[in-house]
Amino acid sequence: MPVYEYQCDDCGLRFERFHKSIPSDEEPVACEACGEPARKLVSASAHSFKHSENQTRGPLPPNTGTSDDWNYDKAIGRDAAQKWDAIKGRNAEKDRVIRQEAEQGRGITRDHLVPTGDADGNPYRVMTEPERVGINTRRAQAEKARELLRTPPGE
Repeated sequence: MPVYEYQCDDCGLRFERFHKSIPSDEEPVACEACGEPARKLVSASAHSFKHSENQTRGPLPPNTGTSDDWNYDKAIGRDAAQKWDAIKGRNAEKDRVIRQEAEQGRGITRDHLVPTGDADGNPYRVMTEPERVGINTRRAQAEKARELLRTPPGE
């Protein structure tokens, strides 16, 4: 059943009218308050957007105000779940490498691991001592540079 909005030009009353069928524009509609003819107004459409149920490539556009907005929450939830699963997988692989090194008598932490980019074999390797010394030296130099930038001139 279509719903139409009307406004009386005489008294200014705005009202809605339900019709069993689509009325022609020639049919006059009387104002509910004063009985004078009222004009039909242009109102917001009552359609909704349909989004894919299997949306997994990240969040969808902002809220459209339709009843399909729950799809956004589902898509965002799936995207977040996939990212957390990837993080858990990387952490599990790091823990495996650390256990493997501990069995060989080397005590390492996650700070000793470097990604190799090899997804099939060993995606992480243990840093050599010269690499660690070089990285720590560069970190110390960067911190010193940041400290110098924070110091006001003339001090």
